[in-house]
Amino acid sequence: MKTLYLFSRIILTIYVLVLSFNCSEEPISANLDHNLMIDTLTITEISLSNYNVAPNLATNERLYVGSKDGINIPYSFFKMAASNYWLYHYDSLITIDSVCFKLYSNDSMLAIGTSPNLFFSPDSFFNENLSTYLDYDGFNTEGWHDMGPPDSVVIGSDTNSFYASTELNWRIDSLMNFLADTLDSNLNRTFLLKYVNNDSNFIELYSEEATIEEKDPKIIIYYRQTSFLNDSLIIDTTFKPIYGNGDLSIFDLSTVNFPTDDLILSNGLGKRAVCSFSFPEDIMPEGAIIRKGNLILSIDSTAISSNFNIIIDPIESDTSVSADSVSVYMEDPYNTIGYPYRLSKEIENNKYNVAIKNFLQNIFMGNEKNLGFKIVADEKNNPFESIRFIMNDPIKPPKIEIVYVYNKED
Repeated sequence: MKTLYLFSRIILTIYVLVLSFNCSEEPISANLDHNLMIDTLTITEISLSNYNVAPNLATNERLYVGSKDGINIPYSFFKMAASNYWLYHYDSLITIDSVCFKLYSNDSMLAIGTSPNLFFSPDSFFNENLSTYLDYDGFNTEGWHDMGPPDSVVIGSDTNSFYASTELNWRIDSLMNFLADTLDSNLNRTFLLKYVNNDSNFIELYSEEATIEEKDPKIIIYYRQTSFLNDSLIIDTTFKPIYGNGDLSIFDLSTVNFPTDDLILSNGLGKRAVCSFSFPEDIMPEGAIIRKGNLILSIDSTAISSNFNIIIDPIESDTSVSADSVSVYMEDPYNTIGYPYRLSKEIENNKYNVAIKNFLQNIFMGNEKNLGFKIVADEKNNPFESIRFIMNDPIKPPKIEIVYVYNKED
């Protein structure tokens, strides 16, 4: 066996040597670099302008009710999922002890007296991804079931006795006839949270986007189930959760005076921006390859927010005709290209410095049109935080810096 192994190694070595010999050719001797030149280009003909879109924060990880930083959030909506657990209401072997609606917050100072009221309706009142305050002119809770403030507010701790979250509980047993209705084909289990008095209270809660079920809005049915085993009666006490499948806070901007002098990005205010720039066909030599291309926008350090991410996306089509900084659009008038150009990047050192070389190269090659960029605050940002771009400082102007390579014989 050892002899066979050595023989195999020898054969393999000879094979590799022969293969290497057959594939060997004289190397090409040439200097490939002597025709290539590297150059830089700075574009300062950049225009930025604000426009306003009625905010929809469906993907935000928090829900809000009340007033904060001049923004009014009159109510938040919740939709509870369809589930077979609702049918426990009709099961003769199940005795429902209680039904609780639960919400969670990271505020350890919450109390029943400062909490909003919960309302219920079997009708549909919101579209999670589309609804904005513009849809609720004249809206009120007349005809809704008012469940009042929470029945209990529980401060939760982890295994190390550190604060974990605050749980708000409402007993909604009286709603089971509505929640378990099997005759209403258009049944929607819609809940609404609002303060009954227009005061300065404010509450922040976890959305279904924040966690996987742990702190999601939910309804829990506590019950006893009767069963028989070997002629013995068994009563099992347990519970079943039913999770929300949609929630949305309504940010009302009807009384907000939009600043027109500053260029601002803010999710809560619906402030977005358009960036346009000059990039003619002859801006670089024919056949140039962009090695680096960055858009650099300076940020006002006095108004900067931590962990503020900005999304930039090339505009594909413009339906705005002429967007202004005063009107509030129900839908964003700028359609964007998205992947692979859409980027989300955090502010660093009071600058938004983002690589756009791929898009610039494709403009230069005629593969894309230069309609500029849409710039928005990332959906995950705190909606009450904003940033302000510096526009008129000659030392820190908006600019695009490009490094490119070209053949000097072209």
